Amino acid sequence: MKSRKQSLVVVPADIKEFKKANDIIAPRVSRGGTLSLLGRKVINVLLYHTQRLGAPGVGAPQGDPVFQTLYWLPLAELSRDAAYDSEDTALLKNTLVKLQDIKIITDNAAGFSSDVLIASVKLVPGQRGNRTMVGWGLHPASEAILRNPELYTRLSIYYLTSLHTTGGVALYETCKRYVTNPSHLSRREKWEWWHDVLTGLPVTHEKPEYKYFKRDTLKTAIAEVNTTDIRAELIEHKVGRRIVELQFKIIKAAQGSLELPPPPIIDTKLINRIQALGIVQKEAEDIFSSNDETLIRATLDLVEARGLDSSLPSLASPAGFFRSALRGRYADGQKQKPTAKSGAVAKLAALKPPPDLELEKARRAELKRYDELPEDQRRDLLDQFIAKNPAFAPSARKLPNSRVVRESLVGWLLARREA
Repeated sequence: MKSRKQSLVVVPADIKEFKKANDIIAPRVSRGGTLSLLGRKVINVLLYHTQRLGAPGVGAPQGDPVFQTLYWLPLAELSRDAAYDSEDTALLKNTLVKLQDIKIITDNAAGFSSDVLIASVKLVPGQRGNRTMVGWGLHPASEAILRNPELYTRLSIYYLTSLHTTGGVALYETCKRYVTNPSHLSRREKWEWWHDVLTGLPVTHEKPEYKYFKRDTLKTAIAEVNTTDIRAELIEHKVGRRIVELQFKIIKAAQGSLELPPPPIIDTKLINRIQALGIVQKEAEDIFSSNDETLIRATLDLVEARGLDSSLPSLASPAGFFRSALRGRYADGQKQKPTAKSGAVAKLAALKPPPDLELEKARRAELKRYDELPEDQRRDLLDQFIAKNPAFAPSARKLPNSRVVRESLVGWLLARREA
C-alpha cells in the first residue's frame, strides 16, 4: 500500500488527455448497480485507450478470431492508469464485469438516451512471459461517438485519478464541460438530479434530505474539484425557504495552482475488511478514499476487537459501529492494536447508535434464508465469503457458527444481494 501524502507535486507533462462525448458526461444509472469510484476511473481509462488505439484488434492476443473485434491493453497498464495498486485483481475484474451490467441514462436539450457502458470484456492470462491482457468491446450504437466525438469535453486521466471520491470525479467531469461557457455556469437542475449524478446510485434509490446530501457529498466533491485546474462554486436556487435546484459557477484555476497530491491508490484488502462488516462496495471504496488510511485500520481493529469480546453484548450492527467510530475518531492516536479492555474499545462499547429496524429485519430474513439452504450450498457461500474476506478465514473455518462469523457473513450476504 502506498501512502497518500499531501505534499504537492508538479503535474507531469503527460497528463493523458482524451475527448469525452458531451452526451455521456453526467450520466445517471437506471439499473445494474452503483457506478463506483473505481468504476468511473476504469471507464475513463478505457475511453482514453480506445481513442489512443484508434481501432479494435491492435495488440490483440493470438487465438480466437473474436479478439480482433476488441480493444486490448495489458491489465497492469489499466491498473496503473486507474490508480489501482494491488496484486489481487479480483476487485478490478469484478468492476469490469459490473460495468457491463450498468445501464446509464443521459438527458439534455438534444433528447434522452439509454446506453450500456461496456458491451463485452475478456481477460487473457499471460503465458510464456506474456502479460495478462484485458479486452473490451463498445456497443455498436455508441462506439463511433465514443472513439471520435464531434461535441466533446477534453479530460485528463491524471486529474481524474487524482480525485478521491465518486462525487469528486463526477463533479469534475460535469464542471469541466462548462468551464469555457461564456456565462461560466453549469446546467441548472433539481438537486435530486445532481444527487443521482454525483453518487452513481440508481435513480430509483431513495434520496436523503438535501442537507445530508450537501454535507456528505456536495461539500467533499467541491473541495476536491477545487484542487484541480478548475474552481467550482455552488449556487442554490430556492422556492421560498426550500432549495430545489442547483448549478455551479466554474472558472479556470490560476496556472500556479496546477499542482496535485499523488493520486489515491485503491487497497483492496482494506476495502474487503470494510465490506466484511456489511458495507456495500461503493460505500467501502468511498470510505477508504475519503479517510486517512491509518485511522481506518485502527477503527477496523477496534470494531473487530469489540466483536470478539464475549463479555459485552453482541453488536447489532458492526457496520453502524464502524461508521460511528470512524466519524468520532475513537481510534485516533492509537499506536498499538487495541485490546478488548482498552479505553477506546470501552468508549466504542458505550456507543449506542439508534437501531435500524429495517436493517435488522433484513439481516434476520437473510440469515433465515441461509440457514434453510442445503449444507453444500451453505458451505459454498461460506467459501465465497472467505475468499472475499480473507481476514476472517481462520475464525470462519474453525468456528463457522460463531456469533462474529455469522454477523459478518450476513452483512456480506446482504451487500452481495444489493450489488
